[in-house]
Amino acid sequence: MNEFKQVFNKAQQFLILQAYIDSQLSEDELMNFTLLETVDEIPVVFYSAGVLLIQPNIDLDQFTHVFFPSAKLEIRRKENDLEIPLPEQTLFFHFDQLDEAEQVANDLVYLYTNVE
Repeated sequence: MNEFKQVFNKAQQFLILQAYIDSQLSEDELMNFTLLETVDEIPVVFYSAGVLLIQPNIDLDQFTHVFFPSAKLEIRRKENDLEIPLPEQTLFFHFDQLDEAEQVANDLVYLYTNVE
């Protein structure tokens, strides 16, 4: 992932990640997803079916991801931080504002409790 961050600026990274997400999610899933980056810079997509941890690469065709179903997700908020324990790791997210952390936590809870 370091090459991805070194070669592309933030705007380019976002657009390339968006292209990858477009190729992985259905049209309905694309209507309601959240893209966040962990404190250790892992792009994470939250959507109705679960979570994708994306491993970017220089070439879009070489991107990979790991999927975790939503049934196994737990969202923990501690002040400005969110933690999401997964089977082999815990994802950590930090927000500058307390209300932003609270809003993201609420959005994720809503996303996973209102699955159609």
